[in-house]
Amino acid sequence: MNSIYIFFAIALYILTYLFYISVSHGLGHKAEHLQLRRFIPCVIIAVLPAALTGLPLTNGLFLIPFLVGLSWIITYPLLYSLTYKKISSDFGFHLDMAFGLYIIGYCTALKLLIIYSDIIPNFLLIVVSALEVILLLIPLLELNYYYLYHNCINENGMILILETDRLEAKEYFASLPKALLTAFIIFVLLIFVWLAKADVKLFSLTLQFSTPTIIILSIISIFLTVYLWKPKKNLFKRTGIIELYLNVKDYFATYALYKKNQAERLKDLQVTPTQPSFTKPSTIIMVIGESASRDYMSAFVDMPENSTPWLKAQKASPNFLLFPGAYACAGSTVPALERALTEFNQYDGNEFYTACSVVDIARAAGYKPYWFSNQGYLGDVDTPVTLVAKTCDKAAWTGENLNKLFFDSTLLDYFTEVDPTENNFIVFHLKGSHFNYINRYPQDRAHFSKPHKYDLVPNYLDSLAYTDYILEQIHTYAKEHFNLQAMLYFSDHGEIPTSRRNPDSKDFPNLRIPMFTYFSDEYKKLFPATFETLKAHQSRYFTNDLIYELVCGILQIKSNHYKEENGFASPQFKFTTEMLKTYSGMRYIKDDILSQTPR
Repeated sequence: MNSIYIFFAIALYILTYLFYISVSHGLGHKAEHLQLRRFIPCVIIAVLPAALTGLPLTNGLFLIPFLVGLSWIITYPLLYSLTYKKISSDFGFHLDMAFGLYIIGYCTALKLLIIYSDIIPNFLLIVVSALEVILLLIPLLELNYYYLYHNCINENGMILILETDRLEAKEYFASLPKALLTAFIIFVLLIFVWLAKADVKLFSLTLQFSTPTIIILSIISIFLTVYLWKPKKNLFKRTGIIELYLNVKDYFATYALYKKNQAERLKDLQVTPTQPSFTKPSTIIMVIGESASRDYMSAFVDMPENSTPWLKAQKASPNFLLFPGAYACAGSTVPALERALTEFNQYDGNEFYTACSVVDIARAAGYKPYWFSNQGYLGDVDTPVTLVAKTCDKAAWTGENLNKLFFDSTLLDYFTEVDPTENNFIVFHLKGSHFNYINRYPQDRAHFSKPHKYDLVPNYLDSLAYTDYILEQIHTYAKEHFNLQAMLYFSDHGEIPTSRRNPDSKDFPNLRIPMFTYFSDEYKKLFPATFETLKAHQSRYFTNDLIYELVCGILQIKSNHYKEENGFASPQFKFTTEMLKTYSGMRYIKDDILSQTPR
């Protein structure tokens, strides 16, 4: 093998890895080291077809796939980094780079096989060229979007594109300068002609086709055909721009279903009372945590580190109730929150799309609902949450505003968008302790870890301490400005920080979540039975798919969409340790070793 291919492969590997590090942000050491290994087979496959056949690297057969692959390696990761590096906590697009490297080897291997074979029709070279044109067009359109709007295409941009009908698209293109439109069309056609002509010239090459070479080229072609394009979870679908497109497309599908059922479920929704009973406009707040485990919180367990000093101090307050028996109903966000936020739960056989939500019920009870989130706007892990959030009178995500920072403290700014003269139901969705933990708090607030040092457990403790600080700020501000009557906090699920978010874990520590409530003196005076019931239930177990019913109880409602026997704030609460389930009903809470003490 000519040394030029080895030198080129080494240079391609080094440059790809350095580019990955430069356009990524907030990566842990594991992620950095993992890609150090992952890019090796990608680069080998990219260069191997040319090296085995002696194909010059300056020849169009290799150069054209190289340019196509390079466009995928660079475009989306670079544009995303330029747009979000100053405000986003962590991101990395190693799959875009892997896809780009694989495309180089894939297109090269396919063309070499077509040239060699007397069986494969030669017109398939044009098919491969068409594939290269399409793949090249996508990054070009991304660059065009960035040129027009000065930021990487995001959910809002993709939604706008997908919502545009044919007539609107025609009007849009008609509005563009004719010279620009003509130049773009000519540019695309020239690319295609260039590719096609380069393919025709391939037949004049003298290449080395040995039997082992043909076998290796066939293996590369078959493997990458499956890996890049298989129906489910192929690499193409996992690249940044395509994943964005698919997430928005899925959102439209689920949104349509959710909206279709919303009219039906709200049509027969009956709620009393329809107005709060407080003496003046009041506010109820629900805070959703992320990946918080009570096993690492000093307010819930005895531990040397005081990771939650504010909440620990509130244990002595007559207005706060902490619930050390709270569990998540699932180990990840979607299955947990689509149940927590609606009537959908593990026990009653209902479905998310047909269930009323906490937003529906709060509005019917006379509150104006708000949703402020530091989580993602759309995505496989966000869609059901987003659907509920978007039914609020006002819903905002920090990621929508390029001027906002990514720490949870940013959510406090949204208080200015709430009218204190109205009755309000406010939901704050925290980023909390989502992995990578070191990116969840300002480094000047590192107490248990050294600033900027990647150390899983100390970083996790610092993220919990920062959440504790945010909860204190929310509580204090709401008391002073919004006549806060009640506040509920719970986490979507827990975390084992040393497991690095193992998606296959079914361990109970992933489920032991914190939960607490706060009630004002006025609330306790008006509704003493609710407070005393919850106080008595502090020693009982609970799964967060029953949060909807808990909110109903806190709001003091009666409704045909509220089962009081599911309500943790009701004396009729029916669930015992033996009945409560988790992991979508597959495991029982009683199987957790910590639940052996009767509650």
